[in-house]
Amino acid sequence: MSNMSPQAPQFNRGIWSKLEKLVRHFATREKRIVVVTGPILSAEKAITIGANKVSVPQYYYKAIYDTTPPEKMIAFVMPNEGSNADLRTFVVTVDDVEVMTGLDFFSLVPQPLQEQLESSINISAWDW
Repeated sequence: MSNMSPQAPQFNRGIWSKLEKLVRHFATREKRIVVVTGPILSAEKAITIGANKVSVPQYYYKAIYDTTPPEKMIAFVMPNEGSNADLRTFVVTVDDVEVMTGLDFFSLVPQPLQEQLESSINISAWDW
């Protein structure tokens, strides 16, 4: 079970599915995007399932980089639970996701541009 990350059924079939559909729309509209997706595990609230004690993430993220000029980034963090909230309520900066995960995304983007894009939120720049 090394290539899986458990999701609550109401999350996977609901709000996460909506986000994945939106990302496919972004990809079609923008022509070229880079998407990084993963879990956010909690050290203090580790829930495990199964005989192998697979950790169940509290949250999941997607960080999206549109390489088509004008370049832009957007990120989402969602709790691993069902939700009827608007996807815009889950938008955060890529910097926020980096702090939550301890990872450095899009490190090949030139530093000044990376700093600008990763630290800002511009929801209106994306075709919702």
